[in-house]
Amino acid sequence: MKKQIIILFLLITTLAHSENLTNVTVRILTTRVITTFIFSPLTGNYMVYGDGLLLTDCDPSGIYQMNVENDSIRLKTFEKNIGKYASIKFYSKAPEAVFKIKSVNPLSKVRTYDNNLEVGLSPDKKQFTLINNVDLEKYISGVVQSEAGKRISMEYYKLQSILCRTFLLTNITRHEAEGFQVCDDVHCQAYNEKATELNVIKAVQDTRGLVVVDNDLNLITAAFHSNCGGMTCNSQDVWSISTTYLKSVKDTFCLNSPNAHWQRSISYEDWNTYLQLKHKYPVADSLKVATNTSFSQTYGRAVYFTDKDLKIPLKTIRADFKLKSTYFSIEQDGDSVKFNGRGYGHGVGLCQEGAMHQAILGYSYKHILNFYYKDVHLVDLSALKYFKAE
Repeated sequence: MKKQIIILFLLITTLAHSENLTNVTVRILTTRVITTFIFSPLTGNYMVYGDGLLLTDCDPSGIYQMNVENDSIRLKTFEKNIGKYASIKFYSKAPEAVFKIKSVNPLSKVRTYDNNLEVGLSPDKKQFTLINNVDLEKYISGVVQSEAGKRISMEYYKLQSILCRTFLLTNITRHEAEGFQVCDDVHCQAYNEKATELNVIKAVQDTRGLVVVDNDLNLITAAFHSNCGGMTCNSQDVWSISTTYLKSVKDTFCLNSPNAHWQRSISYEDWNTYLQLKHKYPVADSLKVATNTSFSQTYGRAVYFTDKDLKIPLKTIRADFKLKSTYFSIEQDGDSVKFNGRGYGHGVGLCQEGAMHQAILGYSYKHILNFYYKDVHLVDLSALKYFKAE
């Protein structure tokens, strides 16, 4: 107990910026080039602002269409043309308000979000920039549902909630220069829309404010991936950054999961050309290259593909051939080179499929957390104000 109090007290200097953070600005539909879309409240009433001026109120019967038009935003309803603006904001009158949007150009399905929407234009004025200003915990609920899916164990949802919250606060300034804090793509964390799964919402509420710190009282890099294939990676083997908590662990819990195994074949010629042109391999005979460069990770993960004087980072080969992971062996297969792979993702930190299986077996979220992250601590950010006041 004394150790937890000391950690909380010292965290004031390193995490003070997080204690007052209640809302998050998230760019949504990041990967789409949207030039026309429709906004409508689903529940609650909204105030509509154009260039900072209140234009009208909007209830769930209201439908607004916005088009990119001559470097401006054209705002209209079915009944009238309201005007052109540089920016439009839809602010909710109540904290439980929910809105829906539908991209018309390009056409896409309806998505729902909590709280507020800010509409602007990209720097070239040719597409919309849509920013969801949303309560932090509601955002975390949306991320957990997007990352984990539905009908998963409550303990896993709790674990994912804590890790997603920690990741957010660690990367809260990632897009600051662009006018928002995080995006909805995997570059930050997947955030497809508001959460609807009741167990997700409850798990986030039950872990509200909890984050993970290391022994130096820093928020951890809450890395996770789909499947480790039986063994996770050291952080320095993937990102050249050593940490005390992202250490390789043997994980048998994920071995029967969908992403545990994969295969990929390429021709001798393509493999030989790749080694010669990109890595200066000195042999011209593709058959000899393939035979001499057979490679195995049967007894654990490696960092480099080696043969004679050749030493290629496995992460380079993975990126160049778009493989599912760096955990693969190579063997001769007729006129091809076969990659027998294990796992899916970078392999650092939490193995999602392994963690899900542990939760099904009855392990607690705290146990699973400490299985994948070494020497870490759970901290409640809400306690910071109390210690600062003292």
